[in-house]
Amino acid sequence: MLKILITFSIFMLALQPCWGGPLGTIPKIEEDNLRLLFDFRSDLWTSPYTYKDSPVRIMSTDVLVPLYKSETWSASARIFDESLQLGRAQFHLGEQHVFVGTALQNQGLGLGVRKVFASGSMMSVFASYATASDVPWGAPRNDYFDGTISYRMVTGRDFHWIFAVNQSDNRGIYNGMPYPFIGVVQDIWPGFRFSVGLPFLMLEWGAAEEWVTNFSLTPFGVRLGTSKVMDHGFVFQAKTALTVRSYMFDTRKDDADRLYYQEIFAEGALKKFVTPETGVSFALGAAVDRRLYESERIYVPNSKVTTIKNDFYGRLGVEFRL
Repeated sequence: MLKILITFSIFMLALQPCWGGPLGTIPKIEEDNLRLLFDFRSDLWTSPYTYKDSPVRIMSTDVLVPLYKSETWSASARIFDESLQLGRAQFHLGEQHVFVGTALQNQGLGLGVRKVFASGSMMSVFASYATASDVPWGAPRNDYFDGTISYRMVTGRDFHWIFAVNQSDNRGIYNGMPYPFIGVVQDIWPGFRFSVGLPFLMLEWGAAEEWVTNFSLTPFGVRLGTSKVMDHGFVFQAKTALTVRSYMFDTRKDDADRLYYQEIFAEGALKKFVTPETGVSFALGAAVDRRLYESERIYVPNSKVTTIKNDFYGRLGVEFRL
């Protein structure tokens, strides 16, 4: 069962693009602990005292609340809040300079329910209502609903079909329209698994006691990461990715337009649970090719792209399990 849940969670990277954070963030059904997660990332070399060059900072808080668990059913709620601080407010979007609040926020509440059938097949429902704007909850057009229904069909010992439909007003592609997913999950040999379908590709390989590496390519970005458990309970993690965040900034003229923040980053991190309930992680990385643009869909700016300087960054994360 653990293997099934891991496989299904990896696949959900392609299915659920909008539960806070970058498009493509995985929602998780928390079954065991009330978890509080805090994360703070800040540019290191850009001066915080220069208005036009102040550092980009990303702060997030997640609260995962288990609601119910049995042999066949599980459910949990998630409260999330992420703030992207751009450090300046005047940007060239469309044909004019506009004011965008310096703190773009994505915050809301989500609920996930999972049912495991006697055959081993599984159905999950994820839904959230949130706001993504420089003026959060300021106007109804800045808020959005996101929901996904997915079904994993057991067809063999190491082979599974996956079907899903996502409905989202802030997906980045075909906003406000149902979007289908179909694919297969296949274990090729012990330690190597791939998931492929429309429109995603995912690979995972490695043994738990050695290096575990995963790669994903979806419409919402590309990611490559690896991790290894080290001596004294430390876990080393390294990852690189192209990510996109989407916001419905308050001054846009067309309701269909979104403000996209796109970047490429690479980082190395160390994580350790200093107590059974408290984990701490620290990372150093670099963010490059940082772009801000207005458009109705990701990767296709409808006007001049605003670039933000590259920089190294530090990131601190804290996790509490209660």
